[in-house]
Amino acid sequence: MMIFLVVLMIGTGMVFIVRPRYVTHSSSEDGANNNQITSRWIGYSLIIMSCLFVVMATLQSLDQASHYIGH
Repeated sequence: MMIFLVVLMIGTGMVFIVRPRYVTHSSSEDGANNNQITSRWIGYSLIIMSCLFVVMATLQSLDQASHYIGH
């Protein structure tokens, strides 16, 4: 389940980065450029959050594995 969620977040982030015109639409040129910049920031944020999600899940699983050793 976690791997599916990470792949989904990375895939969505890549769509926001690679094809910003696909997810944003504006009739004026200035608004379109501003929307593309915002779209790229959303994509970068999704990819960074998914990497942090993997790190936190790894730390949590390592903590669970080492918890019973001392008891």
